[in-house]
Amino acid sequence: MKDLDTVYMIEVESYPAPWSRNFFRLMAHTSPELFLTAHMDEEIIGYTVGEVDTRPSGRRLGHVMNLAVKEAYRNRGVGSALMDELERRFVEMGAKAAYLEVRESNATAQRLYSDRGYSFFRKARGYYGDEDGYVMTKALS
Repeated sequence: MKDLDTVYMIEVESYPAPWSRNFFRLMAHTSPELFLTAHMDEEIIGYTVGEVDTRPSGRRLGHVMNLAVKEAYRNRGVGSALMDELERRFVEMGAKAAYLEVRESNATAQRLYSDRGYSFFRKARGYYGDEDGYVMTKALS
């Protein structure tokens, strides 16, 4: 909870339609083991938020809900390190695959996810309200 203000500031700097502080509070309470922050010295430089969904079939899927890194630390492996740890925790929780949504215009994030083994699954029309999104998936081992 002490990190929420810093996480929120990174969110606001990173996204055109940021999550609310209350949504971060909710995620910190409902999935604290999947709300991760990256630190350099004492500074928070990035975060990711996930959840594990159980489908009616019983199959468990990891959902990468959000990921952001301070601009000064981007392209240094911080996002990949956060994803590595989040995916590791998904596997520990029994997830067989992971999925995420990404803005259609966010080619940088799409490249990161593609390089990590995620592939396009489907287009999500109007997902972001002002823009379509892509759903990407990845099998976890």
